[in-house]
Amino acid sequence: MELTVQGHGFTVPEKLETHIRNKAGRLERYLPGIEDVRVELTQPSNKRDLPKTVQLTVRRKRTLLRVEESNGDPFTAFDSALDKMYTRIARYKGRRNDSRQDGVPEDNELQNAEALPARIQDLLPIETDGEDVEAKVVRSKSFTIVPMSLDEAVEQMELLGHDFFVFMHDADTKTKVVYRRKDGDYGLLQPEK
Repeated sequence: MELTVQGHGFTVPEKLETHIRNKAGRLERYLPGIEDVRVELTQPSNKRDLPKTVQLTVRRKRTLLRVEESNGDPFTAFDSALDKMYTRIARYKGRRNDSRQDGVPEDNELQNAEALPARIQDLLPIETDGEDVEAKVVRSKSFTIVPMSLDEAVEQMELLGHDFFVFMHDADTKTKVVYRRKDGDYGLLQPEK
């Protein structure tokens, strides 16, 4: 497992990096087969009292798990992000187990994983009489994709009042997604190949 700690807008202190490496290194015990873990810390400006944002990304096979947390104290922000990641891991493992009727996960590595820490299991949703309330697709839409520029796609998204918009880029004819980020800016999702 490769672990990367990166600071944006500031240099990550050695004590913080050691704290992150020690705690993030334990993730593989609960989710075997992790290829890499990336921890990105962002400080919006040089003011020390502004919250630090920690983004924790775990890549495993064809799965990407990501959480983000902000706090004035980067240690607290990381610990909160790690707790959220444990919850995501529990959900991921639960879905992988539920996909098999006999309850045995397809992934043999998951069978050998340790149980999550007790404090995290207390935060997980309580099962109700064996009936899991599972999200389901309740609506399906078809639409025509028209080639357009990125600026046109952003404008169309705004006109529709959506948080994302799927379009075909007129320059390379690839299907892409433009979306509104939490900070009000825009992001672009595009396939690598």
